[in-house]
Amino acid sequence: MGRSLPLDYALRNLGRRPTRTILNGAAFALVAAVLVATASFMDGLRRSFAAQGRSDTTILLSAAAMRDVVRSAISPGVADLVAADVETVWRVNGVPAVSPEIHLGTRVRAGGREAPGFVRGVTERAFLVHEDVTLTAGALPGPNQVLVGRLVAERLGVDEDAIAIGRTVAFEGGTFTVAGRFAAAGTAVESEIWAPLHELRGLARRDDVSAVFVRSATAGDVADVSVFAQRRLDLELVAIRSDTYYGALAAYFGPIRALAAVMAGLIALSVIVTGANTLGATVRDRAVELATLRAVGYRTGALLRSLLAEATLLAAAGGLVGLVLARIAVHGTAFRIGMSAFALEVGGDAVLVGFGGVVLLGSAGTVPAALRVVRISVANSLRPD
Repeated sequence: MGRSLPLDYALRNLGRRPTRTILNGAAFALVAAVLVATASFMDGLRRSFAAQGRSDTTILLSAAAMRDVVRSAISPGVADLVAADVETVWRVNGVPAVSPEIHLGTRVRAGGREAPGFVRGVTERAFLVHEDVTLTAGALPGPNQVLVGRLVAERLGVDEDAIAIGRTVAFEGGTFTVAGRFAAAGTAVESEIWAPLHELRGLARRDDVSAVFVRSATAGDVADVSVFAQRRLDLELVAIRSDTYYGALAAYFGPIRALAAVMAGLIALSVIVTGANTLGATVRDRAVELATLRAVGYRTGALLRSLLAEATLLAAAGGLVGLVLARIAVHGTAFRIGMSAFALEVGGDAVLVGFGGVVLLGSAGTVPAALRVVRISVANSLRPD
């Protein structure tokens, strides 16, 4: 195997050209930050919709709605019919977990600004079905009051103070006081405003609801709700398990995730090319030095390992800086899409993608330089001019 060059040799080489080293390190940091941000975006987009679904919950929609909960319109009496007819509905102290709801995209005014928002009309039974929704401040809403998710301010483009408890929001010609704030496990529900169902029906001039969410006692009992929908042909219903519905919604945004991955890949490719050119120039500038090392007994493999160590150390250092930058700039921020918003979180997977990716990119950039090292001629390089 032969002798290996010490690690501090690679470290000293990085310090010999500080400007070049700093610029390359900054490029690696930028790529690491981009990879982390892209991974966080892709995971957040998937999680914000897919995580809303539950295997024990069924959504009853209008058969004519093409499985679109916003376009759906069914009788509000369906909720009571399901609760009375389906024995396997989950109950808490005798109260069935059946939630009639209106899902409405509308204009919301808050803090002197009007913007598109999403309002969900619910009853108190909604909290039996959507148990991931957690009240974080304030109280449950009463008449002319609403709950706001933790990402509503970001969705509306206003300061958090504009939707603080006690402030007012207006939509559909009505004005409501904010009674409380809620979180919902990082899903898109956190960008919604929850209003009393009967008041929203009146303001929207609707005598129907968008859907009825039915939570069964076990995941195996959801078939009973489907049987109910098939048996009651007069109601013209379609039953969809909520994890299936939201999984399809998450898949709808697949092209957006793919586009983000392609953009990150193009940036990474540019760094590989830049790094390869830089290392190639380094080998060319150090041809005499490398030939001398060969002449005193160091084999080509030792030179290649040292070159790889040099590139890996620089990529790792830049990657660590990029992770810090991504943590500061990305973690906890919200991204708006359509009428929803979702939070970006720098999790373990994103860190692995960012740091591991940039180290692999740094290693890959050594290939052209390695070929140049292999072709170095000791006699020609040490020949006096």
